[in-house]
Amino acid sequence: MLWPQKSFCERRHLLSPRPPFCPWQEALWVVSGLPSTLGSLLTPFTPSPASRHQRLLRAAGEVTPETFIAYKVLEVFPRGRRVAITCHSPQAPPPITYSLWGSQGTEVAKKVVKTRDLASFSINITLKSRPDLLTYSCKAVSPWGEHSASTKLQMYWELWTKPVSQLQATFTLLDRGSGPRVEISCRVSSGSPPITYRLVGKDGSVYMQQRPSYGQPADFSFALPNTSTWLQCQAENDLSVQSSPFKLVPPGQPPQGAIVALAGSLISIAAVTSWLLGRALWTRPLCAPPA
Repeated sequence: MLWPQKSFCERRHLLSPRPPFCPWQEALWVVSGLPSTLGSLLTPFTPSPASRHQRLLRAAGEVTPETFIAYKVLEVFPRGRRVAITCHSPQAPPPITYSLWGSQGTEVAKKVVKTRDLASFSINITLKSRPDLLTYSCKAVSPWGEHSASTKLQMYWELWTKPVSQLQATFTLLDRGSGPRVEISCRVSSGSPPITYRLVGKDGSVYMQQRPSYGQPADFSFALPNTSTWLQCQAENDLSVQSSPFKLVPPGQPPQGAIVALAGSLISIAAVTSWLLGRALWTRPLCAPPA
């Protein structure tokens, strides 16, 4: 007798009154009543998404999705900060219930996210005498009841005790229709807010000053001066000051009379060459020495 292309397990299924165990079949068979003939009622049962998810987790070694915590400073006050703390468990299936926990096991806020986006909590943080009272963490709960907790975020050390470090200053020369301009971008990799950035000359004069939002660079832009000027970027918070190396900003125009007397004056040639080289060697970022 020729059988259709069925597995050995399925061929036994046609001959036996009792359904065999087929471990590789996705469906499970539920027998209604006491089967005694080939016409026994066999109902296929497909595992629910929850049970399939649990099975996949078991096959993968019960790996719990990771939860991450981060923050962004929104506003700075004399003795406080308004921050956005974000929680994210990118591997967990939505909807995910996120909760923000403070010191001593206190739940601060809770939010259900129905997509794979992160959860954001906006809170006001006030400087306290005990640093351990400014500790936060995130917890995520998946639809299947799996719990995942983030590492602890020490907000006191992040917001009040970090000196500025790794200052980088980028000088860029632009020649547009309105005339040549210089753009200077200054930023530090870390440091407690607020951070003030300044453009300082060799004589200590402050040409420009900015206090951008936390994590953002200070961008300065101005027309080239009539004479060459040495400038550096300076970053300062309540704990430390860091400065970049000085950079020579060339003048907007070549030295007066240099072009007219170019053919007969080596000094004029040197002046124009210095002006051109000063404008050409100019777009390398300058990093402050390590603190």
